[in-house]
Amino acid sequence: MNTRIFTSLALFLALLPFATARADSQPSFDSSSLAAQAKSGDANAEFQLGTLDYIGLGVVQDYIGALTLLQQSANAGNAEAACEAGFLYQTGSFAKGPPPPDPTDAAVWYAKSAAAGSPCGEFALGELYQAGQGVPNDTVKAAALLSQAAAQGLAADPASFPLKQLQQRFYAVAYNVTGQTQWVDMVSAAAGGGQ
Repeated sequence: MNTRIFTSLALFLALLPFATARADSQPSFDSSSLAAQAKSGDANAEFQLGTLDYIGLGVVQDYIGALTLLQQSANAGNAEAACEAGFLYQTGSFAKGPPPPDPTDAAVWYAKSAAAGSPCGEFALGELYQAGQGVPNDTVKAAALLSQAAAQGLAADPASFPLKQLQQRFYAVAYNVTGQTQWVDMVSAAAGGGQ
């Protein structure tokens, strides 16, 4: 077993009792008011609940429900929701199964996010252009989009995979919505930054 993986796993297991204890001491999250806001068409609530549905934090995990809520929020103008919808298409993680990844649909949602000036959308779409996935390979467009994202503070960490960075955004939103940030940060760092 790789030494780095073994060290991360050992640290994760060592911190797990602390993580559980801190999670139990936090107030429980009640998603009913957030669900009511989302049902009334509140784009931010749709975004937050869609994120929680994807993670399964404070609600029953529901990939299809997550995608539906994220698309509704994105169609109402939420650029971050559009970026997360793109991630679900790019990874194929929006239904039980999961279905195969669909970089073409991912590019559509990332483009919607990038057009609204979201560094997440710019970064993700730039990565697709750079790899020629779902869009033609275009290093000039890729460089421009990645540069725009970097100017807003979102740059690729050479030590991590771009998709892992996008997935970590889900966790950050979900844990901030539920108020469960401290113990998750400890476990996430011990595990190497997310799933």
